[in-house]
Amino acid sequence: MKQTEAALGLALILLGSLFLLDQMGLAAARGLWGGGMVLAGVALLAAGLQGRARFYWVIPGAGLLGLGLGAWVGGDLGGALFLGLTGLGFLLVFALRPADWWALIPGGALLSLALVALLEALWPGGEAGWVLFVGLSATFGALFALGHRWALWPALGLLVPLVLSLPGVGEALGYLFPLALVLLGAWLLFRGFSGRA
Repeated sequence: MKQTEAALGLALILLGSLFLLDQMGLAAARGLWGGGMVLAGVALLAAGLQGRARFYWVIPGAGLLGLGLGAWVGGDLGGALFLGLTGLGFLLVFALRPADWWALIPGGALLSLALVALLEALWPGGEAGWVLFVGLSATFGALFALGHRWALWPALGLLVPLVLSLPGVGEALGYLFPLALVLLGAWLLFRGFSGRA
């Protein structure tokens, strides 16, 4: 118990020191934050991979690793690193224990968000939102392939917002819907005047 208290005390001293350095505007504070998070993430990953009782530690470990690397990189790429590595942490839980199939859902969702953030960072102004729906549909498709029959419905259902979010589809629907109304009205008008029932 004394070792736990000592480790917690050291962690609090380091955390408080980093807060003070950041508050004083020290330029190196960001690098120190990143380094501290990377070290903590690696420690949690190592502990999670060593013992079956602590294998869930890989999730916060991967998240902290991503947060630390993201702090060093900064911007949208840093966000993509954080999301992607956290998603990989969930996938690692599934790889370590396939009975925890639920981990595929947050893992796939976070990896999809990471890919969206990465694409938007690399191509500013580009429309990458549709990638999220591809990733989510693929995630539920993988669950369906693993034997979870219920996952077919979200996999198929996510194809609707996918199609609607594709570049140009919204504009095309802006023309198609009114055109469909005009054609339906013309058909009803024709039927009304031709006397057909």
